[in-house]
Amino acid sequence: MKRIVKIEDNSLLVPLAGIIISLLQGVLLLYMDQHNRIYVIPCVTVCNLVIFIITFNMIRKRFRLALTAADALDNKALDAEKFKELGGFAGELVKKLRLIGNKITEATTLITRIGEEQVLAAPDYLLEKDEIRIALVEIHEKITSYNDQEKKRKWVVEGVAKFSSILRQNNKELSEVGIDIISNLVRYVGGNQGGFFVAGENEQQGPYLELIASYAYDGRKFLEKIVYSGQGLLGQSMREKGTIYMTKIPDQYVSITSGLGQATPGNLVIIPLLLNEEYCGAIELASFTILEDYQLEFLEKVAENIASYVSSVKISSHTQKLLLDSQALTSELKQREEEMRQNLEELTAAHEDMEKKQIELDGIFNAIDTTMGIAGFDMNGRILEADENLLEIFGYTSEDVLGQYHDMLLGRETDNERIWEDLRKNISSSGDFCTRSKSGDEVWINASFTKVKDKENNFDKVLMLAKNITERKQTEREFERLSLVADNTDNSVIITDSQGYIEYVNKGFCRLTGYAPEEIIGKKPGTFLQGPDTDPETVKRLSRQIKKGEPIYEEILNYDKNGKSYWISLAINPVYNDQGKIQKFISVQANITETKTQALDYHYKLEAIGKANVMVELSPEGIVLDANATFLKMFGYQKEEVIGKHHRIYTYPEFHNSKAYEVLWERLRKGEFISDEFRRRHKSGTEIWLRGVYSPIFDVKNKLIKIVKFAVDITREKRLQIETQEQDALLKNQLDTINKTLASVEYDVEGNITDANQIFLGVTGYQKKEIMNKPYTFLLSEAELEKPQTQIMWQNLREGQFFTGEFKQVDKSGKDLWLLGTYNPILDQAGKPTKIVMFAQFTTREKERQLELKGTTDALKKSLPVMELNGDGTFKNANEIFFKRFGYKRLELRNAKFDLFLNGDAKKVNAKGIFRRLKEDQFVEEKLKLTDKMGKYRQFKTTFYPIKNLENKISKIVVILIGEN
Repeated sequence: MKRIVKIEDNSLLVPLAGIIISLLQGVLLLYMDQHNRIYVIPCVTVCNLVIFIITFNMIRKRFRLALTAADALDNKALDAEKFKELGGFAGELVKKLRLIGNKITEATTLITRIGEEQVLAAPDYLLEKDEIRIALVEIHEKITSYNDQEKKRKWVVEGVAKFSSILRQNNKELSEVGIDIISNLVRYVGGNQGGFFVAGENEQQGPYLELIASYAYDGRKFLEKIVYSGQGLLGQSMREKGTIYMTKIPDQYVSITSGLGQATPGNLVIIPLLLNEEYCGAIELASFTILEDYQLEFLEKVAENIASYVSSVKISSHTQKLLLDSQALTSELKQREEEMRQNLEELTAAHEDMEKKQIELDGIFNAIDTTMGIAGFDMNGRILEADENLLEIFGYTSEDVLGQYHDMLLGRETDNERIWEDLRKNISSSGDFCTRSKSGDEVWINASFTKVKDKENNFDKVLMLAKNITERKQTEREFERLSLVADNTDNSVIITDSQGYIEYVNKGFCRLTGYAPEEIIGKKPGTFLQGPDTDPETVKRLSRQIKKGEPIYEEILNYDKNGKSYWISLAINPVYNDQGKIQKFISVQANITETKTQALDYHYKLEAIGKANVMVELSPEGIVLDANATFLKMFGYQKEEVIGKHHRIYTYPEFHNSKAYEVLWERLRKGEFISDEFRRRHKSGTEIWLRGVYSPIFDVKNKLIKIVKFAVDITREKRLQIETQEQDALLKNQLDTINKTLASVEYDVEGNITDANQIFLGVTGYQKKEIMNKPYTFLLSEAELEKPQTQIMWQNLREGQFFTGEFKQVDKSGKDLWLLGTYNPILDQAGKPTKIVMFAQFTTREKERQLELKGTTDALKKSLPVMELNGDGTFKNANEIFFKRFGYKRLELRNAKFDLFLNGDAKKVNAKGIFRRLKEDQFVEEKLKLTDKMGKYRQFKTTFYPIKNLENKISKIVVILIGEN
C-alpha cells in the first residue's frame, strides 16, 4: 500500500493560478476581435511573464532550502528549527534526510564502540530491529568474544614465555630459583600465596615432597615442610599424579595470614610437576578468586617446563657430583704423584751423585753414565715385569724375560736362592751380580731386592732396583793394571788410606807438583795442593763424595810447590777389602791446564745442552750474548732482536721491577747455580713457563764470565694442568665407569674437539681422527648453527659457566642425534677455563618415540574424542572434541568416576570388568553406550590403553572413542 502525502506547500498555488489565468486568457482571446487582440496580447504576455518569474523564484527558494539541509546533513549540523517552516514535499524530504543523518550518526557511534564491553543504546528513531543495528551488534559480540579469547590466549602464551625465560636464564641454587618461580607465578595468576615443592626419596619412609620456596602477601616466607606420599592433598597429588583444584579449602589448611586479619584464601590448586610420567615435584597456589579454565591450563603448561628444569637440575647435580668426586680423586692422585715425583727426584739425585761421565784419561779409562733398571718378580722368582732401562742393559725384549726365573738376569750363582730365602724371611738383600747379556757379553749389576705389599697388605711381589756397574767393575780392573805402570806414567798417582792420608805417590806426582815423597807422606792432599783460587764448592763436593765412598771424577785448580797454579783432571776410586769396607783411595791426576780454558767453555755448553733443549747465554750484567734456535722459536724473536738486549726483554714488568729480580741477579753474579720454574713473556705478550737452570760459567781462574740458562717449555703443563698418569686403581675405575656409561667429548676453550670416548664415537659413527681438532660446529646441523642460543651457550662456556639440558647434534651420516647431559668448563687455579668437557646420554630413540607418540596422540586428539582416567578409574583430562561431544566442562568432571558415562544396570558391571581386564591385559576394546550431559546415548567402539609406571602399576588410562552411532 502506497503512502499518500498531503501537499501543504503554498508555493504551488502561484503556478496553478497562472495556469488558470492562461486558460482564461486563451478563451478570452478566442472570442475577441482582431482589433482588441492587439492591445490585449501584450498585456497578457507581460502578465504571464510576471507569473512565471514569481513561480520560478518560489520553487528555486524551496529547492535551495532542501540543498542546504542536505549540506547540513553531510556536515552533521542539521538544525531542525531552521527548517521547521518548510512544509510540503521539501519538508518531507528534509525529515527523511534528518532521519537518515541520525541513523548514520548512531551507526558511526556503534562502529567506534565495536569490541568494547557495552554498546551505546540506540535512540527511538533507530529501531531495535533495524538491520544496521542488528548487524553491528552481532559484529560487536563476535569481536568482543574473539578479543576475550585472544586476551586469554595471549595471557597464557606470555606467561609460558616469561617462565621459560626465568628458567633458561637462572643459574642460581634450586631454592633461589624456586622463590623466583613461585613469587612470579603467584603474582601472575593473581593468587595470594604459594609453595614450590621438590620430590625426593627416603630409604625408610619412601617418596616425599619438600618445600623449598614459599611466597605469600607479596613477600618471601621461610618455611620448612615435608609431605610423604598419601599425606593430605599434596600426598594425594603425589600418589595420583593429577591436578587438584578446590574452591573450598579445608579449615586450618592455610596457615599464613597477612598480619592484618585472619582471612585466608578460599581456592586451592595443586599442579604436579611431571616429566615423562616421572613425578618431580608440585606447585601449590591459593587465591581469593576462582581460577578459570585457561588459568588452570596455563599452570599445567608452566608445570611441564618447571618439571623439565627440575629434572635437568637433578641430572646436572648428579653429574656435578660425579665430576667433583672425579676431581677430588684427581687431586688426591696428583698429590700422590707429586710425592712420588719428589721421591724419584731424591732417588735420582742420589743416583746422579753416583753417575759421572768419565773422560778418556790418556786412553786409560772413559767416563760413562750408569742407569737404573726396575724389575718385578713373584714370590717364587718368576719375572712379572721389566722396564726399558733394565731390558736395555741385557739386550732383551719384554717377551724374552716375562715368565722366566730370576737367574736369567742374576746369573746361575747359588747365592741367588739365598736371596729369595732371605726375602721370604722379610730380610732385604742387595749386592753385585755378574751375569750375561742376550748376546753373551759379561754384565755386572748392583741390585737391591724389596718385598712389595698389595692392597690387602700382603706381600705379593719383589721389586728389584738394578744399576749397570759393568764399566765400574772394568774400571776397577783397569786400576789394578794401572798400579803396574803407575811409576812409568807422566800422570800423578796418589794412594791414601781410608782417612785420606797419603801413603804413596808416583814419580809423575813429584814431577807435576815439585814435592818429594818424604815431604808429603802422611798428609792430606788438599792441605798443600789447594790455593786461594781453588773453588771451595769443588772442595766440599770432593769431601762429600769421599765420605760416601763413591768414585769421583772432577776438575780442580791446584798449586805446585812454587805456588804456580795448574788444572788437573782428577779421578778418585775407593778400594774395598773383603768385608766390603773402604781400605784405600787411589787418585790419578792429569795436567789439563793447556786445554782447560777452551775445554771448560765447551764442556759446560755440552753439559747444558744435554740437560735441556732451550739455551740462552747472558753476561753477568744480564745482556743476552747468544740464544739457540729453540729459544728464538719459542719466544717468537729473530736472533738480532735479542742479541745485545737485556734479559728483561722477555720478562714481565712486575717481575723485573721487583726485589726478587734483583736477588736473582745477585745470586747469579755470585756464581750460584739456580734451578726453578720461571714465568716469561713471549714477544706477543703471551705467557710462557719454563723449568730450567741458570748455570754459571767460569774461566780458568774461576772467575764468572757468563751465565747459561737451560730450560724446557712447561707452558702447557702450567696452563692446562695436564692430567697425571692414572696410576691409582680407584680413579681409573671411576673414570672407566663414566666412560662406559656416558658419552663424553673434550673441547679446548675455542671449541675445537680434542678427545672423545668410545661411546660417543660408536653412536656417531666417527673415527677419533676424523673429528680431532674439528670445531664444535662440525657436530651441529645448519639449523642448530643458525640458532642464537648455540653461540650464546659457547660464549658463556668460555667464561666458565656450565650448561645442562637437552642438545641436538648430527652423526657421520647427517642423522639428527639427541643428547641429555651437561657441558662443563674445566678451570685452572686462576679460575679460567682450560677446556670444556661434555658428559651426556644419547636420548635419540626416546626423543623419536616421544615425537612419534606426540604426533600420534595429536592426530588422535584432533580427530577422535579422547579422555584420560586416573589409575582408579576417575576422570583426569580430555580433549576439546570430547568436551564438545559430551557437553561437559573440565571442572564438572574433576575426579568423576567413569560410571558417570555408562548406562543403567550395566554401569557397575561394565566398569568393574573393564578395569579388572586392564590389570591383566595390555588393552581392552569394548562397544559401549555412553551418555552425554543431556542424557543422550551414543554408542562407540571404545579402546582402553593402560599406562604403567616403573612399579608396573597403572598410573593412568587413555580412552579412545571411535565410530559414533
